[in-house]
Amino acid sequence: MDIFARLAVNIIKEQESIIGPVALEQARKVPGLKLDFQKKEVAFDGNGKEILEKLVEQYKVIFGQASVEVCKDAVRNIISEVPKDQIPNSLQ
Repeated sequence: MDIFARLAVNIIKEQESIIGPVALEQARKVPGLKLDFQKKEVAFDGNGKEILEKLVEQYKVIFGQASVEVCKDAVRNIISEVPKDQIPNSLQ
């Protein structure tokens, strides 16, 4: 699994632990994000950085800045594996 997929899985799992099935509903609304979450798999149809940015934004629109902080916490342990220029602004 590539790093962007790992980031997305971590974000969705963390959101799901807080807001339940709504997390998956919101993630499915993100253009370019393909989910098979029973297998904990995601794929991207497009630019991973942009799609991750849209995922974080989707949660922010519904749940506010607190959800952005949840996203940052969810990826804290692996964000260092992403080249600095590929880290979505919302996760910096």
